[in-house]
Amino acid sequence: MSGGGGTGADRPVIAIGAGLIAVAAIVFWQSWALRASFGSQTLGPQMMPFLVSLLLLLFGSLTVVAGWKGTFPTREEADWTSVAWITGGLAVMILLIKTAGFVPACALLFASTARAFGSRRALVDVGIGGLMAAVVYLFFVRLLGLSLPSGFTESLF
Repeated sequence: MSGGGGTGADRPVIAIGAGLIAVAAIVFWQSWALRASFGSQTLGPQMMPFLVSLLLLLFGSLTVVAGWKGTFPTREEADWTSVAWITGGLAVMILLIKTAGFVPACALLFASTARAFGSRRALVDVGIGGLMAAVVYLFFVRLLGLSLPSGFTESLF
């Protein structure tokens, strides 16, 4: 699947840019539903989704222009084995996050993604992913007071 490289319009790139613009419109539209405020603050919870929608609109527009001009870099062939590792990791995370908890689910997702990028050290990758997930879990739960799915490992914290 090569494309781009200055050979006319690159339709897949244009489609991706149009998709980003569509997501920007949905995020912008849904931001209006956020009506919570924090006292007398000028900037409320709507600010971040609006910012995200504007950035999506910008990058989507730039992507469409690059696709239209055919200036997008030539792509390599798709590595479907890597896509399968990442997709499988996401599926495992979705299946395990409510039962096993946030930390083990994220650790397995990290390890499968590392495998997709060529790592062959599964146990090391699970350990690194688990450590990173534990730091994120503690930050959100202990410091910010938010809740994340908890399982057997989170009860240790």
